[in-house]
Amino acid sequence: MEQTAGPVLVAVRLGALQRLPTRSGRSRRRQDGGTGQEPFGRHSRALFQDVRRLLTVPPRQPSTRGPTQILLIAAAALSLAVAPAAIAKKLYKYQDASGAWIFTDKPPAADVKAEVRPLPVSELPARISIRNRGTREAPILAVVNDYYGPVEVEISGELENMRAEPPLPVRIVVPARTETTALALKSADPRSRYGYRIQQVRSVLGDPAAKHQPEQPYAPPFASGQRFTIGQAFDGAFSHQHPQSRYAVDLSLPLGTPVWAARAGVIMEVAGDFFDGGTDPKYQTRANAVRVLHQDGTMAIYAHLHPDSIRVASGQRVERGAWLANSGNTGFSTGPHLHFAIQRNVGMELVSVPFEFAGTDGRGVTPVAGTLLAAP
Repeated sequence: MEQTAGPVLVAVRLGALQRLPTRSGRSRRRQDGGTGQEPFGRHSRALFQDVRRLLTVPPRQPSTRGPTQILLIAAAALSLAVAPAAIAKKLYKYQDASGAWIFTDKPPAADVKAEVRPLPVSELPARISIRNRGTREAPILAVVNDYYGPVEVEISGELENMRAEPPLPVRIVVPARTETTALALKSADPRSRYGYRIQQVRSVLGDPAAKHQPEQPYAPPFASGQRFTIGQAFDGAFSHQHPQSRYAVDLSLPLGTPVWAARAGVIMEVAGDFFDGGTDPKYQTRANAVRVLHQDGTMAIYAHLHPDSIRVASGQRVERGAWLANSGNTGFSTGPHLHFAIQRNVGMELVSVPFEFAGTDGRGVTPVAGTLLAAP
């Protein structure tokens, strides 16, 4: 199935340019339109306030040419994902009347015996944030990447009587867990009105310079000696028509089957606190998943994983054949299976790329729907 768990691209539009009254004693107008509502919920309040502070050009003292009106941005939070505040969860495991095992975050009836386990909150969403390393009058904007892998960021905006170096729009690649200066702003004529507006910040996982260069065919992502049916392969009609999943494979792994790393790499992100799945669109962002960054800059996504089964953490190095998690049925899914794809950043878009699995003789095998895939 198409995997969209974990926000990989954001397009945040910041508020309209506003003029501030001069220092004549008039109070400033509310930047949120007077509604008192927080644009992204209470969890974003501190970040919203920080960004508003950083990206505001304050009023200047009147010059000999008269009061200078300054422009102000009604800033919004610059985060890669908007998600509810982290809340501790519990996993209830029990059998229904037919004997089928049920895994859910909702407690069963009082007369049903259930196993209860604490479920750690997902590490997602990781964040891309903007910081001002200059002054309010001459901002130097830097991008902070908290992912364990590179991220490409594009910043666009409008200027009035200001210069940007480099010129807008700016597109940069920020390495894993680092801060990179994006641009500097300064007024062209400080004696006249000046201001700026950051219109949009877009962010995509991965380095656009990455090229898919695997050293060998990918190992089937399950134990040696096992074999499973390929339910959907490249260009699958049901859900493999989007660039992110065009070259994805759905493997019909029974619930709870150990999922192994098909290639060595670093765990870039983990999502593991979802319980259920289905074909309702609401499930498209609710799949448990692990993303692995490879040496060539491509990324493998393992999705629809079982609740409470992920065995790795972001930043961890894993080898080919490492036990990542167990297969499940979370997210946009019609039944238990593993969604597997190799992705790279192409022109600020995450796309999947063709790949081969290693056959029983070690040679590369192109996945074909309806056939059996055996692990050597």
